[in-house]
Amino acid sequence: MAAATKADFDGDLDRLYQLPLSEFTSARNELARELRAQGEREKADEIKQLRKPTAAVWVVNQLARERPLDVQRLLNAGEALTKSQAPEARRDEQRAVDQLAKGAREIAERSGIGSAALGKATETLRAASLTAEGRELLKRGRLTEELEPPGFEALMGVDLGRQAAPAKPPRSDDRAEKRRALKQAQERVRQLRAEERELATAARGAAREAERAEAEAGAARSRAAAAEEKARAMSDQRKAAEADLDRLE
Repeated sequence: MAAATKADFDGDLDRLYQLPLSEFTSARNELARELRAQGEREKADEIKQLRKPTAAVWVVNQLARERPLDVQRLLNAGEALTKSQAPEARRDEQRAVDQLAKGAREIAERSGIGSAALGKATETLRAASLTAEGRELLKRGRLTEELEPPGFEALMGVDLGRQAAPAKPPRSDDRAEKRRALKQAQERVRQLRAEERELATAARGAAREAERAEAEAGAARSRAAAAEEKARAMSDQRKAAEADLDRLE
């Protein structure tokens, strides 16, 4: 990875999260060494502490780069959901998630990532879209951990030069707003879990139907093969009988 200065540090960080998952650790360590050699010890230490994303998180970060329009639709829908649980907002979110789930499957297949990571990737997409911090990380493709709604805590990885503002005591209206947001997020989780259970039940039923159909098809193929065998045997007997007839005549 090219040496990073203060001017191109942000770009190098983006490239780090864009790399194949197997290259993350070595590239991270290399970038930290380069920063330390340039005298950027604080940034080097921050880079060194970055954890390697899980397969699910890596897939989500790649979606931010490969499907920015679909990600933006999810971000818009997630923000709308934090303000209102209107059916239209839920439908917009579901459509965005479905579209991104297709992209996640494509990325996983070509990268050799197992399907087990896709459910966690979808859950992380939903959770990230429900908070301002999550939306920012998702948009930039810099998530570092799997997220679950509603308990998302921002994991920024590195703070690009911004100083943390002094903590202020929360106002009563802020606490009320947080309680409302939490209640909405919890209700959303309950709805999603109910939908997930319904879809899982439907999937199991479809799988059973497919198994029965396959078994019936297998039995039909066996019957057809047996009938063909009998037909061939009967044809052989007919030919032998015809040959005997010819000799007698």
